[in-house]
Amino acid sequence: MTFLLTVACCCGCPAYFGKPVWDQYPASASLPTEVADLRLRPDGDETVRRLETGFAEAHVLATDRFGGLYTTRDGKRVTVVGGTGLRLTPESDAEGEIERLTGDYQLGEATVVETGVRGRHVRCATGRADGTAVVVCTSVDHGSITTAVFTRLSVDDSAALLGTLRSQIITVEQA
Repeated sequence: MTFLLTVACCCGCPAYFGKPVWDQYPASASLPTEVADLRLRPDGDETVRRLETGFAEAHVLATDRFGGLYTTRDGKRVTVVGGTGLRLTPESDAEGEIERLTGDYQLGEATVVETGVRGRHVRCATGRADGTAVVVCTSVDHGSITTAVFTRLSVDDSAALLGTLRSQIITVEQA
């Protein structure tokens, strides 16, 4: 009995806690030209450049960085930035990313969004940018971070769209 308990503790615990890392890292990123009804604007804008610069300064170890502006025909805008790389504390990284952007977007309290994926943490908060209501969401797991600023969407719709964006931008490289 002691032997089985020892094996469970020595092998089972590391496997349980290490599985999300193995499932999510390493990863790569690439912006698709279309996601749902969104189209990537090839020229981007000043907001993309500002977010990319801030992201690079805050996440110096991130690799495969990306940033882009997606729009729809009816005027919705989604600015997305992020990068890949090993992240040991995705939950606190998600909280830190929202905290980092709070001043820029006058964000209110963050909402925790359940992902159903162990090791992936999503936070969303509402705020303002140039007089326009926005929702800022971030998704962080052990292999990537994706942050987006949404216009003309609710928190729930923004969180869902971030999940769709993330699934098409981030590719986990299986060994």
